Amino acid sequence: MKTLLNLLPEENKKDIERKTRFHFFLWQLFLIFMLEVLYVSILVSSYIILDFQLKNLTMSKKIENVENAKQSTLDTYQKKFKETNTTVGIIKKISDNHFSFSQIFPLLDSLIPEGIVIDQISTKNYTVSLKGKANTREHFLMLDAKLKESACTENVNIPLSSLFSQENIEFQIDFEIKKECLKKTL
Repeated sequence: MKTLLNLLPEENKKDIERKTRFHFFLWQLFLIFMLEVLYVSILVSSYIILDFQLKNLTMSKKIENVENAKQSTLDTYQKKFKETNTTVGIIKKISDNHFSFSQIFPLLDSLIPEGIVIDQISTKNYTVSLKGKANTREHFLMLDAKLKESACTENVNIPLSSLFSQENIEFQIDFEIKKECLKKTL
């Protein structure tokens, strides 16, 4: 067994006890201060991290809004392009099936020789009737031959009465024109 002797005077005991309590108090203050520093550093780091994430989210929302606006604009333009392409396709189909009888004039211009005057042109379905005057029978026969040789005409009909005169022949020629020659080329 141990026996402890306390030989210190009472005043020294109180001083030692006060110093011990003071050291204990300082130690506790230090621990509390350290805990506060730890909590504040945790809060500050949490704030910094959350603020950084908030800024990133805000930026990503802005970028997403800009991309959505761009995508919306792109979708609008694509829709307009599709509508325009559909309209152009319809117009092209109509244009492809459209026959322009004005194409007869360049054809006749290349076929009619000098000495022939056309007074009247009439069309019915794909039949063209020409009425006019020829200076001589040779000019008239040349017109007949060119019409028969042409790739755009078929079934050329010339009345025999037109062949009896030698000069100043009044004639009427009927012929059919092919559909391909009536299509307008752009």
